[in-house]
Amino acid sequence: MVRWSCEQQNIEAGTSKKISFNINLENDESRDIQGELEFTLKIKESREEIEWFLGLDQKKAKPISVSPQNPEVLKVPYKLSKGEKTIIPFILETPKGGEMGDSSSVAIKQNGEFFDLFTVTIKQTIIVIKTTIGQETKIARDIGLRARTENAEYIYSILAPPDLKGYVFIETMYPDRTIALLKTVRGARNMISGEVDISELENYLISKPAVESLEIGNYVEVIEGPFKGEKARITHVDNGKDEITLELQNAIVPIPLTVKADSVKVLDKEVK
Repeated sequence: MVRWSCEQQNIEAGTSKKISFNINLENDESRDIQGELEFTLKIKESREEIEWFLGLDQKKAKPISVSPQNPEVLKVPYKLSKGEKTIIPFILETPKGGEMGDSSSVAIKQNGEFFDLFTVTIKQTIIVIKTTIGQETKIARDIGLRARTENAEYIYSILAPPDLKGYVFIETMYPDRTIALLKTVRGARNMISGEVDISELENYLISKPAVESLEIGNYVEVIEGPFKGEKARITHVDNGKDEITLELQNAIVPIPLTVKADSVKVLDKEVK
């Protein structure tokens, strides 16, 4: 008897992504065995004509295209000597035109029925765009305007972190279409290879108290209140109250001034 196993777990992936997985085969009989494995895809999608692709991960191997309207079967022959083990590598490619939540289960035929091995569900992708340094916010705004003009509903959000120079993040369903659109946006140079997980951006998405970015000795400018425009040095930081105490640089008599942390902007980390 030939035993098979697959260790791939259910995953989420963007559109037009290749997912590698293996089928492990073992002949536990005392004789040579040859046969054929059959695979198909059980697809659930909003547009039933959209094709997924399944094939062997080998040079010159031709994948099959599968959709609810075209339920093809991939047949893979095997021949194993007694006691032999082997690994067969496969590739599943998600469709370019898939929608969020579309899914496909890889299924193997056993005893006349197809059993699910794992499921791939389509999700949005976060891509990184290289931009002109110093123009990140403007370029992000221009991308948003272009997306609205072109009715590019596949672009969900755009992020230009203030402390990350030369990069803009775009949440999109279709990276290829997004790159095509960016060719008309000045300063958006090219996409960095790879994707970004949302967990890597949490630091930029979670609002933090302004006091966390301030330290004793910082040289700041007061940006609101009666002392607006005055330069000062931070002499005390109160994290609990989100307040800082300042020493105004131009005051004749150095009088401590306590203000909210968000009422100043840092000019330099230390007074020179």
